[in-house]
Amino acid sequence: MSRPHDSHSLFPSFGNPFRMVASNRSSDQFSKLNQILNAFETSLTTRLKQLEPKILKDMINLSWMQQAMGVLSAIHADLKSLITDLQFPATEWDEKWMNEYLDDTVKLLDICLALNVEISKLEYFQLLVHYALHLLDFSDGVWSNDKLFRAKGSLQELKGKMDLKGENGVNSQRNGKIENCTVILQRMSKSLQFGKVKSSSKGGVFLRAMYGVKATTIYLCSVVASALAGHPGPLIELRVPDQFLWSTAFTSLQQGINGEIKRSFASGRVQVLKELEMLDAAIENVHPIVEKLSPADIVDGTENVEQIRIAIQELQQSVQLLAQGLGPLSKQVNDFFHVILSGRNALLDSLRLSPVQGTPIRENSNILYKWQQPC
Repeated sequence: MSRPHDSHSLFPSFGNPFRMVASNRSSDQFSKLNQILNAFETSLTTRLKQLEPKILKDMINLSWMQQAMGVLSAIHADLKSLITDLQFPATEWDEKWMNEYLDDTVKLLDICLALNVEISKLEYFQLLVHYALHLLDFSDGVWSNDKLFRAKGSLQELKGKMDLKGENGVNSQRNGKIENCTVILQRMSKSLQFGKVKSSSKGGVFLRAMYGVKATTIYLCSVVASALAGHPGPLIELRVPDQFLWSTAFTSLQQGINGEIKRSFASGRVQVLKELEMLDAAIENVHPIVEKLSPADIVDGTENVEQIRIAIQELQQSVQLLAQGLGPLSKQVNDFFHVILSGRNALLDSLRLSPVQGTPIRENSNILYKWQQPC
């Protein structure tokens, strides 16, 4: 007669099924989180590699800056998608993460405003060049003394704006709020830290992704600000841990760009932005030619006329290149502004609709930014 414990047990010797189910679920959850994180970091790596210029001496131009701002909009959209895929709403965030995110978004909105102010200054500078070109138009073959006098004055004003230096040799006409932008970027870089977190948790994945977005945002904004300011002051150099998939691409991009900018200034260049350097050179070329002219030279001096035509043509081409790039760049900065603003407002709305007890949000975090075009 068999004893009860000799019969086949409902739970075989290989373990408790409830514990196994829990283990399998944990493994599946870890696998899903790992896939979400890898997809995000792979995408960030690809975007960083796309920004690495093939010809360093031609890299800092308006087209590249436009692409860089587009990348920033894209990676912030990627972060939003990651949060959705994680099923990790803001109401589950740690209070520290919320406050840091809200502080960073305010700073990024201020940076966008500063960049647009600098773009507006360049657009105004461009208008002055167009006015000078209007005065230099002698297609009818006749120049009056008055027109020539005003043309010389206009070119002198342009040259004065190029040469006028502020502290540390920086062109004060093109500076303005960019200095505030520099301070903000430096503060953000000092607060950029990545501590030890549990990578198998939603919060761990979120923090890894947030770190990548913040590091990339700080650095690319510093390059754009440096190019618009016309000096390397805003340029930031970050050291990121090598534990991320995107670390190598980031470091390679940063070393290439920072090295080229520093070499450029060490060699005597006065601009970071290629189009602006070309425009400055064209103004420097046409100014002494026009300064020596009299109305009679236009009518009688065939050699002078050809020399003037070439110089004016170079000035026209360089200001056209600047104009073609400023519009799209301004649009990308505006788009980035709205990406940041919409993300910030979405977080605040979610917190209002689903208040979390014990997670106070500071009063100044509820301030909603309104987009203002710079004067």
